[in-house]
Amino acid sequence: MKFARAIMMMSLIIFLCSWGEKGHQKINGSAPQFFPAGLSNFKGWSEKLAAHGSDADDRKKDDRTEGVKHYIDIDAYKDFVETHKIVEDKDAAFLLYGKKFIMKNGTLPWVTDSTYHVLVQQFKANDWTKVVLTAADLGHYVGDGYMPLHLTLNYDGKLTGQTGIHSRYESKMINKYIDEITVKRSRNRKIKDVNRYIFDYMYSNYQYKDSLLNADKVAYEKANHEYSDLYYQTLWNQTQGFTKKLIAGSSKSLAELIRMAWIEAGRPSLPRNIIFPEAPQN
Repeated sequence: MKFARAIMMMSLIIFLCSWGEKGHQKINGSAPQFFPAGLSNFKGWSEKLAAHGSDADDRKKDDRTEGVKHYIDIDAYKDFVETHKIVEDKDAAFLLYGKKFIMKNGTLPWVTDSTYHVLVQQFKANDWTKVVLTAADLGHYVGDGYMPLHLTLNYDGKLTGQTGIHSRYESKMINKYIDEITVKRSRNRKIKDVNRYIFDYMYSNYQYKDSLLNADKVAYEKANHEYSDLYYQTLWNQTQGFTKKLIAGSSKSLAELIRMAWIEAGRPSLPRNIIFPEAPQN
């Protein structure tokens, strides 16, 4: 029983690698263009933010506590089904829903919030090497919150007979069409309540779940029930409108959260030259 449960968890971890490596690189690497003048030096961190965009996924291999941080099956909550909201405060949520229920259905919004607060403290401490790595992790969790299949019980289409849609969409399709996704700069919004801000974009992004699953059905039928080039071309044609919106939105949200963390930390001056930790050699 324990072995079977371990295999199930490993399969879940493999499925829940939101947007794939290229998608997370695009999200993180595009965020600095949204920064205001006070964070202009942060724009030079674009390459490192992108390079470390999948660190959080990589940790899943060795850290059993990491996988649950990358999703929330928000439609498992009766409150969400009835009102499109759940209790957002972490302590109140754990008290009302119970730790077992929450850990089963994912902790993504609360982990995103806690990562933000770690970033604030690192800004305050002028710990620049940690700032960029934490900002990269924040970008990963934000990206997961913009991936509709990370917000539903039907995360891999099993409930609708569409098993494998998770990787087909977020990795294989994205890898094929990543160069067609551009992120254009727009004005930053002021964040009044970080936790509410995070939940709001997750509530909003959930709506694309059905559109994505319907697109998979259309593409599968058009490709004569094969996952061929025609399937992926059709899936892209069906989903590119909201996919581009989700990628750009996650990039902007990351920028807005980093900016807010910097403001909350007292707007520290960022150095021009930072020695970043290099990836360990194999």
